[in-house]
Amino acid sequence: MFSKSETRALIISILVISFALGFDDKSPVFVWGHWIQNFLAVALMVTVSFVIHQLGHKIVARKNGFETEYSSWGIQSFKLSTKALMGRTINKPFPRVIRIFGKQFTINAFPIGIVLSLLVTLISNGKIFFLAIGQYNLLIKKTARVGRKYIEVTNVEEAKIALAGPLASIVLMVIGKLFNSHGIFDIFILVNAALALFHMIPLPNLAGIKVYFGSRILYVTSLVFMVSMIVLVYTVSVVPMLIISAISAVIAFLLYYYYRYLS
Repeated sequence: MFSKSETRALIISILVISFALGFDDKSPVFVWGHWIQNFLAVALMVTVSFVIHQLGHKIVARKNGFETEYSSWGIQSFKLSTKALMGRTINKPFPRVIRIFGKQFTINAFPIGIVLSLLVTLISNGKIFFLAIGQYNLLIKKTARVGRKYIEVTNVEEAKIALAGPLASIVLMVIGKLFNSHGIFDIFILVNAALALFHMIPLPNLAGIKVYFGSRILYVTSLVFMVSMIVLVYTVSVVPMLIISAISAVIAFLLYYYYRYLS
């Protein structure tokens, strides 16, 4: 299901997310044994949640005749202006080859998501976290698109594929809610709520911006639904949560449609 390069990127992403969510173990006194135990518990929940999140993209993509490839969220190049000090601008293009302990590694992009996640965690001492660290790239398999009206991906197809990951996280959040009678799945619920919300942020290359530009009305409707679910998940039972969130999404759909197309 996942290639070797995807598996490496997934492992790194899971470790970073687990570090961000498990950095503050809520203990009044730091104890290595307790911190490691908490980290491993968080890592297990993050692994299940993040893999299923990415499988959501893959499954919907394959149903539409495409393939996805997971990688860390990165940028191919950035410019560092030093005109004030040295009178020149430094351009850092990627990919770049580095050597560590005699071994050669290729960095295809600057991992901005991972860097931001680690910085936010360390600066806030684990009180705040940033989890938008991964992206998927859509690979078009033209042979699998034979017989369809369009060979290339359409905007709606791109939106559906991008939305599948966050929705998979919402489904896991609901499942965690169903079995959370004694609060044992509180962290599992938090993990999936955060993954869904952060990956709906419309930043370049993230799923959120692909939904946004693929279908604005789908983005608005699904975002309102998810936010409503996340707000209500700790306060009401599953059925009222689904009903209220669905009504909120319908209202958002009607309002957007009215102001966008009728007013």
